[in-house]
Amino acid sequence: MMLGRRTACLSAIAAAFAATRPALAQARAVVAYTAFSDGVTALAPGFKARSGADVQIVAAGSGELVRRLLAERTRPLADCIVSVGGEPIDANPGVFARYTVQGDAAILPAVKVSPNWIPFSVTIPNVLAVNTRLVPEAEIPSTWAELADPKWKGKIAFAGADRSGSALQQMLQILYNFGEDEGWRLFERMLENFVITGSSGAVPRGVAQGEYALGLTLEDFAGRYIAGGAPVRVVYPREGITLGADAMALVAGGPNPDGGRALLDYIASVEAQTLIVQRFGRRPIRTDVAPPAGAADPSTLPIKNIPVEWSNARQREALARYLRLVRR
Repeated sequence: MMLGRRTACLSAIAAAFAATRPALAQARAVVAYTAFSDGVTALAPGFKARSGADVQIVAAGSGELVRRLLAERTRPLADCIVSVGGEPIDANPGVFARYTVQGDAAILPAVKVSPNWIPFSVTIPNVLAVNTRLVPEAEIPSTWAELADPKWKGKIAFAGADRSGSALQQMLQILYNFGEDEGWRLFERMLENFVITGSSGAVPRGVAQGEYALGLTLEDFAGRYIAGGAPVRVVYPREGITLGADAMALVAGGPNPDGGRALLDYIASVEAQTLIVQRFGRRPIRTDVAPPAGAADPSTLPIKNIPVEWSNARQREALARYLRLVRR
C-alpha cells in the first residue's frame, strides 16, 4: 500500500514536471529581420537560455527589410525588426506595432526620440573611416564638404541611401547641416566620387582592406577594424554628426507577437546590452551599463542631431530624389 502511494505520488510529480516542459521545449521560434546579423546572432543564445526559443534571422539592409515588410503587409512573416535605421520605421508606422519594453525606465531619455520604435544601441552613424596607408596625414579630410573634391572620385565608399538606414542618415545629415538647397548641391558633387557598395558592412571592410581610401560609416563599424589592427582612423566631420540610436520594433500582425515582444525585452536588458558593448564596441542604451572603454566623450564631438520632425517630413522626398540621381 505504501509502495502504491509512493508510485502514485512520483507519477503525479513526473506528470506535473512534464506539463511545464513544453513551454520551453516547444517554444516557437522568433523571426527577426535585421541589418546587424552578427549582433542578433550573438544575442540569440542568451535569449534562448531565458525563453527557450530560437531566433531565425533574415539579414539585409534597413531599406530592403522595410520594403520586404511592406510587401508582406497582408501576411507578415517577421515578428520584429532589429538594429535598423529609425527613419524607415517612422516613414511606415502602420507596418509596426508600438511596444514599451521591460526596463524602459532605464533607457537613456536622449535616444527615445520616436514612439514608433525602441532604441537598440547608441550609435554615431555618420563618421568617416580613413585608410591611413592610402591617405597622407595632411590630406585626411575633416569636413563633409571636402568629400566633394574631384580628387576623391572613385575612392569613397557609400552604402546607398536606398539600401542602408545608416547611409540614409548620412545623406540627411549633409542636407540638414548645409540647408537643403546647398546640401543637395554638395551631395550631388559627393555622389560623383562615391562607390556605392549596397551594404553598410562593406564600407568599413573595404576601407580597412585598402579597396577605398575613405568611407561613410558608423563609428562602431570602423572601431572594430581599428581594434583588429587595420590602418583605419575615424574622423568626425566638423560641420556636425548625429549621436542617436538604431532602432528595433515589433511587426504589426506578426506570426509570433509574444515571441517578438520577448526578444525586444531581452535586447533591452542589462545582460544583452552588456554583451553588445563587450562584443561590438557599441554604446549601450541603458543608464546602468558602462560604455565601451575609450569611447569618445560626446561632449568633445561636433554633435548636431537632426530633429525627428525634420527627418520624418523629408525622408521620403529625399530618398526619391536620391534614386533619381543614381539612376540617371
